[in-house]
Amino acid sequence: MKNNIINLAVTGTAIFVITGCASMTQAPSTPPSATVRVREWSAAYYGSAATGKGTLYYHGRSHRFTISGAGVGGMGGQKISATGKVYNLNNLSDFSGTYRGVSRGLTLIEGKMHAKLTNGNGVVMYLAGETEGVASSMGVQAFEVTLTD
Repeated sequence: MKNNIINLAVTGTAIFVITGCASMTQAPSTPPSATVRVREWSAAYYGSAATGKGTLYYHGRSHRFTISGAGVGGMGGQKISATGKVYNLNNLSDFSGTYRGVSRGLTLIEGKMHAKLTNGNGVVMYLAGETEGVASSMGVQAFEVTLTD
């Protein structure tokens, strides 16, 4: 009986956390300031590391950027191809910086991921994408984003 109660509590907590992450990673329905396309590679074993590159589409022009980061939560390795919406980007120079946020995803050969990342300038990126590999992720992330052109 005691084990059933513990299992029920753990299951309930996991569902609550996953549901909370799902609602936190949904982009608003308002028009974004810009859009992004990202390719990233990550590896995790409780902690995670990631590196990648992307393109920001802002005011009819494309701008390349790099992304690298670390996080807590997850296991495995994966390649991520994501697109996203960017909000609160008033100046191109506000895009670079350290982004923090939450992500969730599951990859068993192929999978899906969602993330919401915010930098110190108030710029918010909502990403959704496809993953390849074997990995699970649900946790806090920090990424350094740098415009390269």
